[in-house]
Amino acid sequence: MTNTLPIKAKVMIGMVAVASLCALSVGAVRWQTQAWPQLLLLLAAAALSSRLKVKLPGMTSSMSGNLPVILLGVTQLGLFASLLVAVTAAVAQSYSSGGNRTKPIQFVFNACTLMNAAGLAYLVYHSQIFGVHAAAHTTSLVLAAAAYFLANTAPVASIIGLTEGGNPIALWHKVFLWSFPNYVIGAGLTAIVSTFTTVSGLATVATLMAVLLAVYQSYKMYVDRSEQPQPQAMAMSAGR
Repeated sequence: MTNTLPIKAKVMIGMVAVASLCALSVGAVRWQTQAWPQLLLLLAAAALSSRLKVKLPGMTSSMSGNLPVILLGVTQLGLFASLLVAVTAAVAQSYSSGGNRTKPIQFVFNACTLMNAAGLAYLVYHSQIFGVHAAAHTTSLVLAAAAYFLANTAPVASIIGLTEGGNPIALWHKVFLWSFPNYVIGAGLTAIVSTFTTVSGLATVATLMAVLLAVYQSYKMYVDRSEQPQPQAMAMSAGR
């Protein structure tokens, strides 16, 4: 399959893969002892939330509800564990059955992109450039979510532009318009959960998943409506 890819796309996929290997290496070297129940809960939540997928209109990419779970990993786990949560989300998000199975090269790219985005968000959140004042946590979380957003969406728009044609900047703008509200909601949920509690029990995860399911259903309904053709009466009225 890789023989059909343009050389620029192969180079980009290689760079994304190398960056993710570097992140994994740094995380392994700086391994931190984790609370295993918390890690296992976030891994399960990452797998479940990644199945809440909405296909972006007019594009081959999709958007899932795993952002709050990945950001919780960034805020409450070490770097390597955060990357494990991200790669678990990528596996669950990329899985498909039937004739639409994800190709191996697509899976590698998706997994490496999510790990890079999570790694960058981790570095931004834990950089402590804002010191210890009261708003440091919120500011760091907003910047971490923004870094994750750019590191996740920019490579996706670029690889779509390289493999399917089109202007990557225009494609990224389209992704931005559809997915930015989801990122704002995800960052807000992360801020609420990380401020008042830690992910240490089934009740917290169950509540988070219930909220994510409601957001997913709302998003899916909106996208489905946007893809429906306009009624003939409305089209005739507009043409007068």
